[in-house]
Amino acid sequence: MRWLLGGELHPGGAALTRRAFELIGLRADDRLLDVGSGDGASVLLAAGECGCRATGLEYGRGAVAGARHRAVELGVERRVEFVAGDAAALPFADSRFDAVISECSLCTFADKRRAVSEMRRVLRFGGRVALSDVFAEVDSLPEQLRGALGAVACVGEALPRGAHRELLEEAGFEVSAEEDRSADAIEMADRIADRLRGMKIAGLDDMLAIDGGVPAALRLVDEAREAIADGRIGYTLVTAR
Repeated sequence: MRWLLGGELHPGGAALTRRAFELIGLRADDRLLDVGSGDGASVLLAAGECGCRATGLEYGRGAVAGARHRAVELGVERRVEFVAGDAAALPFADSRFDAVISECSLCTFADKRRAVSEMRRVLRFGGRVALSDVFAEVDSLPEQLRGALGAVACVGEALPRGAHRELLEEAGFEVSAEEDRSADAIEMADRIADRLRGMKIAGLDDMLAIDGGVPAALRLVDEAREAIADGRIGYTLVTAR
């Protein structure tokens, strides 16, 4: 999966993460929390480039262990920590952090409102949050994009356009910026399609563990790209205080 995504686990990759840091004014003296930190890339980016102290919260213990290992390899282990836990019950004290980010993760949370409420709880007064996430008009999508494969693509449980702003406002945040980053999603879809075609040419269909192999995956990517192009699927970056 990492190879198919070209090493970037969310649309926009590190460039969009840097844009989020810019919008929330991340500083060296900030304490940052990444909710749904995955392999820890954004936490390590914050520590390495911004010089701040950063914490990653991830449900999967294997991902947490891997992120800790990468921190040691990069020599930033004293400025970062990685914790296994649930976004709906953050294992941190009130007002602990100056900034929170969550990238392409909210769409996977079972209780999105509770997760955003928890982000607000652990932020100090005046703290900043940046959410980047998939949005989708799920009912208008083909069945494939609403089923199990859609869940893998973070579409099946995605919120509709504008709902991320509303969710933040309901939780007591004041939205400061909202950017449509759907072009980043199209770029990612094109990159995946190119790599799938490479697999097919190389006769590596069996490496893809889905029914129908590479041809089925290519059809799914084509459907997703079409849905992005006509606005039924997109990607957003919302920041708030």
